[in-house]
Amino acid sequence: MRQSADKEELLAAAVRYVRERKGVFQYERRVPERVKRQPALYAFHFNSQPLFRVSLRTKDQGEMHEAAKATHADFERRIASTSIGIPQKAKASVFAEQSLLRTVTQADLNELADLYRKLKADPFEKAYMRADASSADAEEYNRMVYEIELFADDINKALEARGQGDGTFETPVETALWVVENRRWNAPVGSDEFAAVVGAIRAGTQRGYDDIQALIEGRVTPRLTKRGQPVEDAVPTLGEAVNRYMEYRNLTSRTATEVRSSLILFERIIGNKRLDALTRKDFQGYAEHLAKQVIGGKTAGSVSRPASAATVKKRIGLLRTVINHAIHRDWFSGPNPAADIRVDAYVARPNRALMPEKRRLTVDEMNLIFQHPWFTGCASKTQTHISGSYRLKGAEYWVPVVAALTGCRASELGGLMTSEVMIDDVFPHLIIRDNVHRRTKGGYSRKVPILDALMSLGFREYVSKVREAGADRLFPDWLSTKGKSTNRNDDKAWSNGKIIRAFNRTVIPNMLEGRLLVGARQEVTFHSLRGAFKAMLAGADYKLHPNIVNEVVGHSKSELDTRYIGEIPIEETYPAIRGCVYKGLVIPIL
Repeated sequence: MRQSADKEELLAAAVRYVRERKGVFQYERRVPERVKRQPALYAFHFNSQPLFRVSLRTKDQGEMHEAAKATHADFERRIASTSIGIPQKAKASVFAEQSLLRTVTQADLNELADLYRKLKADPFEKAYMRADASSADAEEYNRMVYEIELFADDINKALEARGQGDGTFETPVETALWVVENRRWNAPVGSDEFAAVVGAIRAGTQRGYDDIQALIEGRVTPRLTKRGQPVEDAVPTLGEAVNRYMEYRNLTSRTATEVRSSLILFERIIGNKRLDALTRKDFQGYAEHLAKQVIGGKTAGSVSRPASAATVKKRIGLLRTVINHAIHRDWFSGPNPAADIRVDAYVARPNRALMPEKRRLTVDEMNLIFQHPWFTGCASKTQTHISGSYRLKGAEYWVPVVAALTGCRASELGGLMTSEVMIDDVFPHLIIRDNVHRRTKGGYSRKVPILDALMSLGFREYVSKVREAGADRLFPDWLSTKGKSTNRNDDKAWSNGKIIRAFNRTVIPNMLEGRLLVGARQEVTFHSLRGAFKAMLAGADYKLHPNIVNEVVGHSKSELDTRYIGEIPIEETYPAIRGCVYKGLVIPIL
């Protein structure tokens, strides 16, 4: 009895999707939206076709019943196969661990409604315009019209549903569950926020179908847009503006990451607004939120502290640049709501007992550092922080020494190629420029003279050995955190490498113990060697012109000097500084 009832239920379910076309029965059923969101499985099981259509190859109703049941079972098996994966609740918990949930804003709801209007209307509008271009285009348009007419009742039923549907069309509630999870919104089922998300999806979807019907009936004129260009009257959201900006600008990896993270933080607080909906108050609220963030404290020696004014200013500045780009491209008429935000009004003054100013190393401190086993002799190749007779002849010795005597940044030295070391030139120098291993700050290039003091330590012999070994970088045993090659221009790609971390976290604290504030951020690091070099050149002993100093260390000249002087050639900088030395500095010779 039960078996007979099951067969009747299966038949009833199957026949529901049977249509008669030209006298032949066909099984026609829409593929659920949740399957379409899995492109690989959608392509494998349904050939990426939204309508599952199978001819039952019969005009006889009895034969149709049996064929329909088999086809219906096949469809259900395909759907079941696409459901294998991480359960929805598990995915939600992963997202919750990765990032805090964000409050839903009215701007989010407006954007969501517009998105679902476009998802329904735009593909049909494109097909409508292309229908007269070719027979294939006409066939595609007719297919879309046929589907809309075929499933009109199911579409309306799904739109009006206040909960789960029958699987033919996704209801607004089912769509909202997916949207809330993937956008990481704080809108649990049963809350006003979730109800608002459902309403926005329902309203947008209904508008989309209304637009389609208006096109079919000839009540509106389709919009003509060129490929790759935004619709004239569509002001982009901040997120869309960021995407366009990233496509246009060839940003370094670090800058691209900072732009993206700044956008994510902004959207978490303010929402995904259109540019013309953004206000100065939005960015003031963003500044206030950033100022309250606590950073640091995650690694040994790192101090927990509030965000600095420089950090807040940079994040706002990145988004301000994106909006300026949109204004310059006439995507938005302005004004820029992120302009002239005074971050000092939101950021607390730093506690100097906790956050001392970063400073240069003094000669006395450098002398202490150069008495570390890296420079005088260590216990073994692996026990490099214990005194002994084993001499290190690679990056541990040479990187800090070269930094102290050239003023180069960590990334500049880490990516320096042997072909850029002009050791046999009439004016020996290093060429600092973009290469396959990294970019330079601002994309600028310069030539750094090799001091006689560096030559006297055996630098020429070191360069020769590295070249003979076939290495393309000057310090082959110093790898960046990105591996053998990176185009990042920030020091992090190189200073997060083992050698610089060890210098900052072990060499400096051990050798300057008692001279540094306890429990505070370390005020001197590897970068402080650069400050020491510039101070030596600019000191009273040599009285070098500021333009010479800035040319060598890669700092900006004044606007007037940049315009009329430009780059100062190595023929001038080398003779001016080749004999410069730190008064009283002793670096052990290998």
